[in-house]
Amino acid sequence: MTVVNWRLPGLAVGALAQILLTIASPPLAIAVNIALGGIAGILVLRGSSERRKTVVVMWLLSLLAVVSTLAHQQLRYPSVLENGATQSSEVEVVLTRTLTPGDQSVPAVLTASAGQDLARIPIRLFLDGGDQRLAPGTTLRANGSLLSTERFDADAWRLFADEVEVVRPAPKIFQRADAMREDFLGRSVALGGDGGALLPGLALGDTQAVSDSLESDMRVAALAHLVAVSGANSALVVGLVVLVTALCGGGIWWRLVLGVLALIGFVILVTPEPSIVRASVMATLALVAVVAGRPARGISVLSLAVWLLVLLDPWRSVQFAFVLSVLATAGIVLGLAPMARFLSRALPTWMAWVVALPLVAQLAVQPVVILLRPTLPLYGVLANIVAAPLAPLVTVLGLVGSVGGALVGPIGALAAWLGWWPASGIAAIARTVASLPAAEVPWIDGLTGAVAMAGVSAAVWWGVRGSRPLAAFAIAGMLVAGVVLSQSAPTMVSRLSRPDGWQIAQCDVGQGDALLVNTSVGVVAIDTGDDEQLLRRCLHVMGVSFVEVLVLTHFDRDHVGQTGVFRSRVGTVLTGPPDNAADRQRLKDLQDSGAVITEVSEGDQIRVGNYDIAVWWPVTRNLADPGNDSSVVVSIEPTASNPSGLSLVALGDVGEEAQMMLRPRLAGLAPDVVKVSHHGSADQSPALYRDLGAQVAIIGVGADNDYGHPTPRALDILRTTGAIVLRSDERGTLTLHREGDEIRLWSERGQ
Repeated sequence: MTVVNWRLPGLAVGALAQILLTIASPPLAIAVNIALGGIAGILVLRGSSERRKTVVVMWLLSLLAVVSTLAHQQLRYPSVLENGATQSSEVEVVLTRTLTPGDQSVPAVLTASAGQDLARIPIRLFLDGGDQRLAPGTTLRANGSLLSTERFDADAWRLFADEVEVVRPAPKIFQRADAMREDFLGRSVALGGDGGALLPGLALGDTQAVSDSLESDMRVAALAHLVAVSGANSALVVGLVVLVTALCGGGIWWRLVLGVLALIGFVILVTPEPSIVRASVMATLALVAVVAGRPARGISVLSLAVWLLVLLDPWRSVQFAFVLSVLATAGIVLGLAPMARFLSRALPTWMAWVVALPLVAQLAVQPVVILLRPTLPLYGVLANIVAAPLAPLVTVLGLVGSVGGALVGPIGALAAWLGWWPASGIAAIARTVASLPAAEVPWIDGLTGAVAMAGVSAAVWWGVRGSRPLAAFAIAGMLVAGVVLSQSAPTMVSRLSRPDGWQIAQCDVGQGDALLVNTSVGVVAIDTGDDEQLLRRCLHVMGVSFVEVLVLTHFDRDHVGQTGVFRSRVGTVLTGPPDNAADRQRLKDLQDSGAVITEVSEGDQIRVGNYDIAVWWPVTRNLADPGNDSSVVVSIEPTASNPSGLSLVALGDVGEEAQMMLRPRLAGLAPDVVKVSHHGSADQSPALYRDLGAQVAIIGVGADNDYGHPTPRALDILRTTGAIVLRSDERGTLTLHREGDEIRLWSERGQ
């Protein structure tokens, strides 16, 4: 039996705890360490046993974490920058990731301000998406506003740039690596389909071509980690290099040198993601341990790597990617063999090992994943088992395609073509799993949800390692069932209580718009909002699995951010003018899934069952730049065969000036319901709402939003018209239907 030496894991855990405490409250951390120092001093005075010495040494080493955190805190907030305040500044920053055309934010490091050199302070740079691609290492001069972040944010500042110019290009080696990535991206995308879009992400972590819907399906299938280049990729690269070196007769030192060089090259090629940095340090330590003739026990090497990395950058401990990477690796190192032995009681040995790998990784990371996405992927382990043989193929072919293709073009083309097949397979797995019933089940969000999931993982481990597995698994099962039922109950109650004959529904999607109109042949949807879970929940409550027509008023994310939810679930898409390449890709993704895309303007009409849809705005397809005032404005009127139907005018996000231009066009309409423009902003025309005279005004708005929506001015305008105002932040998802001469309201909050 292998005996684990827990000193290094204890050191790593202690350092992480010290760092988190110091970030939260430096005075408290100092006080706690003074107390611990006193205890350590007493232990020294009482004797010199080996155990006491170990405790003192462990405290001294973990104390370094406190010192490092305090030092980094001073570096993150230098006196030249006003801590906590927004300020207009001219600064120099260096990109740490590739800036691609259309990007609106990118990670960078702040290196100078007001002519004074600074430490490499991590920031997030926000800018208008341009059409230039810049490699990591490019130095930019930016004018804009600096805003300090929360203490637990890995980025110390946010820079909102008004002007950006290139001061120095990236070093040649980074430019060359970026050119390789760009070339491989172009070859892959040219192959088409989900495979071509996903291949660069799987091989090199370049997700530029991955559509929102595919990214969402990868998350639902618990395969998203495959597009974040991880330690598995590093291990594969090192393993191949060491193997080839050994086969060629290279000794242990040659394996060490070439393995480290391969790691450095790989990190440069894929850019230093947290998981790659962690894996690279860990692999280097393991190689050194082998050369030194010391057993490279996985958990000890991982712990030493974590300790070194958080000492060098304490805020690495609050990066989700780094934490997930460490947890997954620790779960595999500590739990793979026990889990495989347990599963082998019921499965063939080879199958037990195959199932155990993704199972222990998911058990280790799921409590933290809950903080990011409060759902439980039911088929995640199965999806990872099926995808496992394909991922290494994509990694190898991606490396060959990017590096070899830079030297000999046909090699890159062949590698991309070969890699397209396993990449397409992984995409198909994600698409299929995401379409299965209950692919995700709801979970408690926040810290409570993470603790509950940690309890599930602990119970499963107790079942695997303990003497009473049935009792442990029963506890885990009851905990899962209790949480899922408690979280599903409100949705189930809403679905059972909402009227079967609803005609118009407003979905609660937070700060965004999503409307549904129930026709005799299916549902018409207007916009999608930008909260996937809330949109899916609303569709479930309303019993909608397919929409005949989807109207996309304009391409702000709070209106179209979740079009991927309707992939393969929509017949026709009516759209305004797309703004950029990302918008065009969003439409193409819907088209590839079978939807008919139609760009509309004033005068276009379509009949859907017992309702007529008329487009009143924009006036022409080239009216203005895409945006709020180019929103598609529609009326939805019941046909003569549907006298009890409700009529609706949906105003998108058009402002007061555009509304005044709309006013004569909408003259004569008397809708029952008006969808208030721009979530109830102040930019409204009183005359338009007075002319429409709708009985009900609905506003899609998020609770406690930062925009002050709906504004007092908008509410006053609606009150003067006599309209009943229904807000999603107050009532949640709601429905309207006509009953006799009255409009009936159902709200899931019962208000």
